[in-house]
Amino acid sequence: MSRRFLGHLAVAVIGLAVALWAIANLLNPSITCRGVPMAPGDTCSNAAGTKMQTYEDRLEALEFSTPVMVGAGVLVAAFGVGLGVAEVRRTGSSGRTRPDLPPTV
Repeated sequence: MSRRFLGHLAVAVIGLAVALWAIANLLNPSITCRGVPMAPGDTCSNAAGTKMQTYEDRLEALEFSTPVMVGAGVLVAAFGVGLGVAEVRRTGSSGRTRPDLPPTV
């Protein structure tokens, strides 16, 4: 395997990890306020004290952001797989440029 193919594989694995992390976070949410765990009914203010969020607000934001994170992770994984497939087709299974193609610099 070439270093280039391994790079494409790494992109696919990272994308898959992001998608799985988002799903795991939704299934077992840990809502915090600046590192302090929150429970239903708790409130959290921003550092300036100008905006308040409830536990429910933060949970709703997590639920709305999960599909975006899963979608982004799947897209990145698909991109990495596509690059890997293109690399294998370009170089063949040996990892070297096919004889009928000019070498790349």
